[in-house]
Amino acid sequence: MSRSVADLVSSLRHGAAVDRADRAGGADGGERLRVRIGLWLERERVVRARFRATTCASLLAYAEAACALLEAGTPPGDLTPALLRAQVSGVHPVHLDRADLVAAAVRAAAAQPEGSSA
Repeated sequence: MSRSVADLVSSLRHGAAVDRADRAGGADGGERLRVRIGLWLERERVVRARFRATTCASLLAYAEAACALLEAGTPPGDLTPALLRAQVSGVHPVHLDRADLVAAAVRAAAAQPEGSSA
């Protein structure tokens, strides 16, 4: 089910510190765009996902959608930019690349050894 950028940004449930995550990773998109994703795991399954991101509404919306998908059982390796774009409506065409940035941060987090905050 697709949610709008406005809906996702108005109720950010997953924006929080990622310092104590079992795994954490980030991505830098230049132009002051940064996102960091933290994953808390139980038996290699994501049970909690949180993010920190710079203030771009589209980036925040994609990060919020990513964390919700991960907590709902989507494996980090299955979280693609296309999946994120399908989850978030109302993104300006110039900002569609923010989904790539969030997916890269998820991949970076999933690739870290448990307990890493790289």
